[in-house]
Amino acid sequence: MSFAQQDAQYSHYMFNTVYYNPGFVGLDGNISFTGIFRKQWLGYQPTEYQGGSPTSVILSVNSVLPFFKKNSGAGFYFNQDVAGPLSTTQIVLNGSYHLKLGQGKLGIGIKAGFQNQKINGDWYQVVDPNDPIYQSLKNTPSGQMKPDIGLGLYYKPTSQRYYVGVSMNHLSRAKYTYGFDSIASKMNQHMYFTGGYTISPGTNLKITPSVFVQTDFNNVSYLFGGLVEYNSKFWAGLNFRQSFAKREESKGGKTLSNDDVVLYVGLYLLKDNRLRVGYAFDFVTSGVKAKKQTSHEIMLSYSVPAPWAAPKPVIRTPRYRHEEN
Repeated sequence: MSFAQQDAQYSHYMFNTVYYNPGFVGLDGNISFTGIFRKQWLGYQPTEYQGGSPTSVILSVNSVLPFFKKNSGAGFYFNQDVAGPLSTTQIVLNGSYHLKLGQGKLGIGIKAGFQNQKINGDWYQVVDPNDPIYQSLKNTPSGQMKPDIGLGLYYKPTSQRYYVGVSMNHLSRAKYTYGFDSIASKMNQHMYFTGGYTISPGTNLKITPSVFVQTDFNNVSYLFGGLVEYNSKFWAGLNFRQSFAKREESKGGKTLSNDDVVLYVGLYLLKDNRLRVGYAFDFVTSGVKAKKQTSHEIMLSYSVPAPWAAPKPVIRTPRYRHEEN
């Protein structure tokens, strides 16, 4: 028996909230497009079966909507994650309603879509090549598409000095059998929590400590650290990813390990900082004998104010005065 992550892993979680929390969409009043490409354990190549290191890519868009007094938002993302012989594709729609709460807004969101999983059966090395399950996976298309549902809450004050969010994914707990109940795999429900606070020690400097926690109620992993932004043009940061996993008591019980250290660099481009470009470098510190020690991630994000979210321009009508002689 083996255990592994089910959802794709991204280090740019602070710029990828559409993927994790549907309550976020539309809260910033912009139309935003984001793309992230991740190559995990670069250079990893198994010697006895096909495939390589895990590769993930996500494309997303979200915007405030001109409905309900502009207190609603919508989003969409396409995500593909390839890990060895298993390929997972998600197509998901997000929707949220923004409730005024205190000095900010609480986004209450729902996500719904489809998740397709496909196994490349001929990539496996097997003891018995005539095994009927292996023969079926090898010779028959093994992709299965299932519905997927999630919920989320996300709060951001008007000052935007901090944010906090919690979400739950895979509520439908889709079951993938590939034609054989004996090898069935069920999606676990995943809970995500994120939060951050911005400190401004100087006019050109902003520091945002943050934390990101994810769990499938068996294992817990989290990132903690922060970003430093200078002159609203450049940023750099550091995060530590750790895992807290359940194990059999006979094998030591629960265990805590530091998985990797993540370094970030990025910059804003174009007018009004509409384009963001970021790079994340992961240096693996745990289980290095079974992995390669570096992972790499590139992030692009383009954002513009939604035209229907901007305040209406003031139209001044000239007044004429008639004077009698």
